[in-house]
Amino acid sequence: MTSNQEAFFQDPWEFITGPNYPEVNRLFREDERFYVSINERYEKLFVIQVPLIATTDIPSALNSVDIEIIRFDDTKTRLLCTLIDENLIDNFTLVIKDVAYRCAQYPDEVVISKAITRLFDWTELLKPSRKGIGKSKQMGLWGEMFVLHEYMSGVHPIKDAVNFWIGPDNKKQDFTLNHMALEVKATMSGSAPAIKITSIEQLERITDRLYLIHIFMNKGNEPDALSLNDLYDQIIESINDDTETKTNFLFSVSKIYGKATDTERNEKFVFLNYNLYEVDENFPNIPGGDLPDAIRNIRYEINSSKISSLKLEKPIESVIENG
Repeated sequence: MTSNQEAFFQDPWEFITGPNYPEVNRLFREDERFYVSINERYEKLFVIQVPLIATTDIPSALNSVDIEIIRFDDTKTRLLCTLIDENLIDNFTLVIKDVAYRCAQYPDEVVISKAITRLFDWTELLKPSRKGIGKSKQMGLWGEMFVLHEYMSGVHPIKDAVNFWIGPDNKKQDFTLNHMALEVKATMSGSAPAIKITSIEQLERITDRLYLIHIFMNKGNEPDALSLNDLYDQIIESINDDTETKTNFLFSVSKIYGKATDTERNEKFVFLNYNLYEVDENFPNIPGGDLPDAIRNIRYEINSSKISSLKLEKPIESVIENG
């Protein structure tokens, strides 16, 4: 989206001085179907209008955004998205620009249904559940975001580093770049020296090289301690004004981060060190091809004290740089 940033108005409602709906202002200069407006309650609207009668289902409600489809001027259909929670205005602005940009490719007949689908892909940014993610996912997300901020973006431009991060998308590994992939595991220091493998695919090599970084961390409040919130803010700051990269990062991170409670977001951890391994024919794992057809998946643990001879001495930066 960066190359098309000029196609959007930075603050879409900037020149709307008061309630103006059903009048609408263009959001996306390159497509006359996407608009913004303000209703009589001074709520901000995102509007998609097509010159035909269209119907489609709306999956469920978003607490912060009211969504409805109406007939307009007898021959047109409008999708109205009303922001209910003004505290989410920054997220709402980013999301509607993403929806317009992604859906501009679709014809009038399907653009509204495609836009609804994309809106609900952003559920955890527009309707953060905060129901909690549990200690394992909290530590896993912390480890991935730490690697993204401390190592990936230290070697590659932040735009590329964010694109390399695919862990939240439930892919086989957490990062893929060029001809290598990287799986991240995080463990509290002092606990059992185990690397927990939660699916067969995590150690299934689909690139030329696959590496595993095992991070050790502790709870703490030292000056260098970091919470999920801290890492989130630091990554956003490093992205700066790159709208496309910010959108990609928020789309990925919100899938887990949006479900975390305030306690999980604010708990601080101290990075201690890491072990780095190459997952090759010498690294212990259970290949999916060795399982009976009736077994769909398994979880297992690798005793890291038994594989000390497999640790790589080179730093993670060299692996990432040359990957």
